[in-house]
Amino acid sequence: MEGQNEKDFIAVLRDHGLQVTYQRLAIYQALYHTKQHPSAEAIYQQVRKRFPMISLGTVYKTLERFYNVGLVQKVSPMTDVARYDAVVEAHHHAVCLKCQTIQDVMDPSLSASISLPEGESFHVLRKQVLFQGYCPECYSKEKSETN
Repeated sequence: MEGQNEKDFIAVLRDHGLQVTYQRLAIYQALYHTKQHPSAEAIYQQVRKRFPMISLGTVYKTLERFYNVGLVQKVSPMTDVARYDAVVEAHHHAVCLKCQTIQDVMDPSLSASISLPEGESFHVLRKQVLFQGYCPECYSKEKSETN
């Protein structure tokens, strides 16, 4: 995380009354520098290389705080483990049912076309489309196994 992105991150932390710590920076950097959508455990494994004394609980709590203030998205791909995404612009996700990879789907027209029926009194804070299927590699394997 270089330059403006780190400054934005620090500003958002401070705007929400959160202390800026090296551990929080390391957790965010671990997420920001990957195209993957890692679990808290995967982020913990990466961060503890720099901060061996950090606990898994700290990583979970930090990710929840980041999610609550809008610094990260939480992707729940219908599995037991939530995954996290540093891309907070409106987008959706495609989840492979076989290998559990998650890909970003950057199509703003999807968000515009999704809404609750008129007259619903539910106040929407976030919306997310979750496509489920097979990534190209797993789909090729599935096709070759069935043929």
